[in-house]
Amino acid sequence: MAGEVAAEEIARLGWRQGSVLGHLLVREARGHAPGRINIDESDRLIVTSHDCDIVNPSIKKEPVVEVLRAAVSHTPPDSHLQGGRNPRSLHFTMGAEGRQINLSCNIHERWTIPRQLLANESPLSGLTGKSLRTLVEWLAKRYIRAAFPNAFDRRWKTKVKEWEALLKRNSQWIQGVFLRLDTLAELPDDQPYRCHLFVAVPGTMRMGPGWVVEKGRLEVDVSGFWQQFGSGIVCDDVEVLGTDELTLADIEQHQRFDADWVSFDDDSPSTPAIVDMRT
Repeated sequence: MAGEVAAEEIARLGWRQGSVLGHLLVREARGHAPGRINIDESDRLIVTSHDCDIVNPSIKKEPVVEVLRAAVSHTPPDSHLQGGRNPRSLHFTMGAEGRQINLSCNIHERWTIPRQLLANESPLSGLTGKSLRTLVEWLAKRYIRAAFPNAFDRRWKTKVKEWEALLKRNSQWIQGVFLRLDTLAELPDDQPYRCHLFVAVPGTMRMGPGWVVEKGRLEVDVSGFWQQFGSGIVCDDVEVLGTDELTLADIEQHQRFDADWVSFDDDSPSTPAIVDMRT
């Protein structure tokens, strides 16, 4: 099929990011998979390329799409592997309520297939909403997740469970956390890291009753966590602001620091836009 015709057919058939390959294309995709990847009959192969690349009118400009193997699991998802918590493995569900299936993915089980193949068959199904957003952000974090000095990580990660618990119990209020260090150098043990944090609260919550009290409580809670590291980490300030107050200029020198998986524990349809503000 000629390139332009194939591209038109791909768009007409409804291929999008999150689309699942049908049986014909699964057989084709197997032929392009690395030998180390074992594909079971029950596996779902998910197209992870961006919508614009999938339906690009030029096959020459976008000759391939990426697919990800998702294995069907008959056991409940592991909570430690949900919501993008683990950078290499992801557990999530797809399908309508009552007909959901559990899937598990490995970040290394991805490969490309000729995009033109998509013109031969309609998608079997597809991810939407929260499941799709979770998957895409998990993939993206492989490349854009925050990176801090090893010396800083060694000082605070002994208390990572406490940080997770803090975010968990405040998940209704905390929409994003952004941290700035005074230096990204590897400091010796006798030199402290100094940090500043912004805690972003949904604007609607800021407008609700009890905001003044909750703001103060959050400041104390977050500050208290960082004060426990003594001279190793000095927290200069914690600012709790509504998302309608916080700007890109404010967080330009900060990195996201809010244990991404926590924001997926509630029933919100997707991660709020504010957490996508990165330098």
